[in-house]
Amino acid sequence: AGLSGALQKIGAVGSQLESGLAADACHMFFGNGLGNSLFSMFATHPPIEERIRAIDPAWDGKFARVKLADTDDAVRELLQRPRASSKAPAHFPPVIPFPAGQAAGFAPTVVRAQAVLPNLGKPTPMHLRYAEQLRDSFPENVQSATRDPLAAQALVFALLLSDDGAMRDKQLQELAKQTSPAIREKVATLRPEVAPIAVQARLPLVNLALPALRSLRADEFRQFSRTLQWLIESDEQVELFEFVLQKIIRRHLAPQFEKSRPPVVQFYTLKPLVPDCAVVLSALARVSSADPAEVAKAFQSGVPYLRVPDGGVPLLPRDECGLAEIDAALNRVALAVPQIKKNLLEACVRVVGADGVIQEREAELLRAIADTLDCPIPPFVTME
Repeated sequence: AGLSGALQKIGAVGSQLESGLAADACHMFFGNGLGNSLFSMFATHPPIEERIRAIDPAWDGKFARVKLADTDDAVRELLQRPRASSKAPAHFPPVIPFPAGQAAGFAPTVVRAQAVLPNLGKPTPMHLRYAEQLRDSFPENVQSATRDPLAAQALVFALLLSDDGAMRDKQLQELAKQTSPAIREKVATLRPEVAPIAVQARLPLVNLALPALRSLRADEFRQFSRTLQWLIESDEQVELFEFVLQKIIRRHLAPQFEKSRPPVVQFYTLKPLVPDCAVVLSALARVSSADPAEVAKAFQSGVPYLRVPDGGVPLLPRDECGLAEIDAALNRVALAVPQIKKNLLEACVRVVGADGVIQEREAELLRAIADTLDCPIPPFVTME
């Protein structure tokens, strides 16, 4: 996706160099630097459009406007640079420029929807480097908390503390009774470091803590689950992140501690699940926007990908696609054959990507849906 974006910028302006030095430098450019050659016989590169479509089939064929620099100065600068060694660098540069030691400065997560679908269930080396850089950007105290069972519980609880000071103090006092003074103190210690990170990286933090939480004893996990439920309900409202967090933790940890049997496939056709799909797509459309026209547009962007024969999937009002309805719908769809899950997930991506970007709240709900459907989504790599 990053290479596609670079080629699109090049395609917007062309790469012909209006300079007497062009012949000396054209081999260092991504496009044909010598202009249009007869039948492309002397072209230094294949056509930009062909190369973009080869790596980005979803490209819409449009080039964005790009501000040009002075080409003579650019060429001279390139020619004066020393040649790089052929030896590979000791480290890959970060895919995203994270602020040193923390993630507090991240820009809001904005991702091109067409970059998501090809990567469903298939993380690439770029995603792995992104995840590594994200992990290393966390403070050391936070990183170490993800590796210890007791501290991992405190980390999850810290993510759920209220932003209201009075409510937060009340939650911390009750935590000492619900768990132990040691966990309460660890939560209070982690809170100042977790708060700025949580804006953009709370689900990655939860994922990092899962292995340590698997090391709990069965009785410790039961206590952790009870405390988690209490903390979520302590402010008398359940937010989207809290729902997603609980869904992911129960899905990944409960089977181990409760010794539950793997679910058995119950649905081989989509027809009985159409009402459930309507709940999920309606919820996603309403998370994306409050404007009725935009909600309808987003919803209709996803419906065709369900492959419902008559297309009869209704957009539900907000009070019919709340968190309880989403939970019940996902639990049913989780019992479907893989192709139905795949169709629903593709429809979900189309809904949240109808406006061209995927925002944080959309990303969190999309991750919960994908996780429930056994098709985890790699990190959303932000692009300009």
